[in-house]
Amino acid sequence: MNLQGHSVWVLGAGFLGSALAGVCRTAGARVLTIDPAAVSCLRGTAADLAVLEHALERLVPDIVYCCTATRGGSAEDYRQAYLAPVLNLAQLLRQTRVVFCSSTSVYGACRGEVVTEATPPRAESPRAGILLQAERVVLESGGVVARLAPLFGPGRCELLRRYFCALPGLPGSAGRLLNYLHRDDAVQALLLLGIRPWLPEGVFNVSGECFARGEVYAALEAEFGIAPEEESMLPSLRGVSDMLVDCSRLRSLGWCPRWNMLAFAHEWRR
Repeated sequence: MNLQGHSVWVLGAGFLGSALAGVCRTAGARVLTIDPAAVSCLRGTAADLAVLEHALERLVPDIVYCCTATRGGSAEDYRQAYLAPVLNLAQLLRQTRVVFCSSTSVYGACRGEVVTEATPPRAESPRAGILLQAERVVLESGGVVARLAPLFGPGRCELLRRYFCALPGLPGSAGRLLNYLHRDDAVQALLLLGIRPWLPEGVFNVSGECFARGEVYAALEAEFGIAPEEESMLPSLRGVSDMLVDCSRLRSLGWCPRWNMLAFAHEWRR
């Protein structure tokens, strides 16, 4: 994609945001990343309005990607990472396209259902409720919400880490549906949603592939000859999701994921 002439802010320079910023620069955009880590262009949190006002002095964006993350955390952590930044953006930038990275976790645990953008989200925890509040702020400002499936990519995949280290596998029954998205496929989806101002506003599901828990472990055993551990790890505080995330709306725009878990497993093992 050609981003010549675009000015981009990336809020959050972690696993996803740092990769997105790099691709934007390669495509010709002027990019400013904002993150508490020293490696970012502007050190600070987007929850602090003064930090964003300082950022405006350096670069006025026409696209803002919100890639902030908490790696778990409390409801207050969610408020600072997700809700406070978009409230600040709504106050400062009224003509800028905002693409907010949300999560398919807002659909709740589910029971094997197919979920589309029309599926009502479920605020099953205070953290999910805060994430949905942040989504509403973005949507009411004319922005786009990308509900991302769990990410994997270079150095990050809990399923494969546990499998190749002979650790207890992911929780759930053999029929539990898992959705995964490679980081680089997520980057391409976010670029598409950011550079096309004529796209419809609203919510887009972003998921690379879906498979049953038993199916993926059987495929790994057939490919690598390693039997998975029969014992399963305990569910996380986020619960055990079981759904098929439909992203037909995004695919209709021309996006198509390039990675799948089995291909990535070979990269991981190497």
